[in-house]
Amino acid sequence: MATSPTYALAHVFIPNLLKLKGAATVISALERKEMTLLDQLWSQAFVTHEPYIATALREPYRLGVFSLPPPKELGEAYYVGFVVKRNDPSFSRYFTLEHDYVLAKRANRTLLCERDGQKHTKHGEGPALTGTPATDAAAFIDAFMELIVPTRVVRK
Repeated sequence: MATSPTYALAHVFIPNLLKLKGAATVISALERKEMTLLDQLWSQAFVTHEPYIATALREPYRLGVFSLPPPKELGEAYYVGFVVKRNDPSFSRYFTLEHDYVLAKRANRTLLCERDGQKHTKHGEGPALTGTPATDAAAFIDAFMELIVPTRVVRK
């Protein structure tokens, strides 16, 4: 298990922030492009980072995503994302897009993971990264929203 500052950001500091402030408050700050909350995270982890921030509204859900410093170790995250429901203040989910390595293929990949308290669930392979933050954040949002609102396939 990684113990780097970037790992601590994704798996300790950000979940604690969401618990203390509430995911809806954090998403509101991201929507307003307020960097104070994130600046506190970076200083807490002793890292310097200019995050890419994306927010979205997919009724009835509000979504927030931001980038973390590029991962160097397994388990560190490229992006974190969270979802709240507009009409249900108790609904909140937290996701990470983590760095992974497949030994059999000798290739890097991403893992879509979810954190709920101490529980860490790996949902499987995440979207491939393109290096374009807007594209990567949108693909990450699509991947975790598929877990929340699965697309139904209509058979003819």
